Amino acid sequence: MIRNAVIASATALCAFLTAAPPATGTPGPSDGWQRVGSGVLGGVSGMALVEGAPVAQGLADVVVVRGNEGDHESRVATLRLRPGQAPAVSELPWLGVLPAELGALDAVPGRPGHYIAVAGRGDAYHIVVADGRAVVQGSPVALPGRHDGDSYESFALHRDRSGRTFAVWATRGSGPREAVVSASSVRVGARGPEFGTVTARQELAVPFPNEDEVRHASDLKVLDDGTVMVASASNPHADEGPFASAVYEAGRLTVNAAHDAVLRLKPKDDLVPFALFTKRDNRKIEAIAFAPGSRAVWGTDDENDGGSVKFDAVGR
Repeated sequence: MIRNAVIASATALCAFLTAAPPATGTPGPSDGWQRVGSGVLGGVSGMALVEGAPVAQGLADVVVVRGNEGDHESRVATLRLRPGQAPAVSELPWLGVLPAELGALDAVPGRPGHYIAVAGRGDAYHIVVADGRAVVQGSPVALPGRHDGDSYESFALHRDRSGRTFAVWATRGSGPREAVVSASSVRVGARGPEFGTVTARQELAVPFPNEDEVRHASDLKVLDDGTVMVASASNPHADEGPFASAVYEAGRLTVNAAHDAVLRLKPKDDLVPFALFTKRDNRKIEAIAFAPGSRAVWGTDDENDGGSVKFDAVGR
């Protein structure tokens, strides 16, 4: 399990999409953040590490999605991150049904190049990233239990020891309205994701951020051992922020004797952030990814300030 160690920062072709504004050409500021997109079109709203690619401090290959809505605005980009170098950012053309406002992304276990991207309204897209483009497989599929008015920014795929794959996703919640985390089995075939019956559903609220329209679940991922990691963020409805964020070890995903997914999430009072960014840091984390061992990557959608990523170490 990840140890709860608080990190204080500062204070504690269907359509060929034009590229978002380019990232800055510097390796990154001294606080470790590296710009990977400029302006409101350059935010990072979901991310996944490229399966099989090496990961070390400052080194990773990453696929990200951007929460854009216009016909000619980028939806997917690849990042080549190398120590001491500016990120190499490639915006990819999207071939297939064009989504609006992608909010989450994860890699399909055991299928390099295959990903599930989830739009804010709860539609899941199976995409293949290869040869410098993102190609939709089949048609988008609604997440089970989706309701009108729901907003989704979190999605993860987890393969257990039996080889079965499970999906975990969450509504983002807002202020007093808690996030709702759900889980089911899933098969990813040629026609897109095929979700099983939802066998786990649980509400989640975080203690921080605690103001400015808290998004209790701005992203989530499931580690190899079933640990559920959740990012939260505040959105003050000002494109300059200030934003605040945290990442939590929120609970566990297990599988029972009937091969159903089971969620055991912590209550709000038991949650302690191991990564915390206050308003002084001004970061809105909307994407998280974890590598085996002790590496994590955070991604932000900082509105007018674009998108940035940062490597972090997570103790085991």
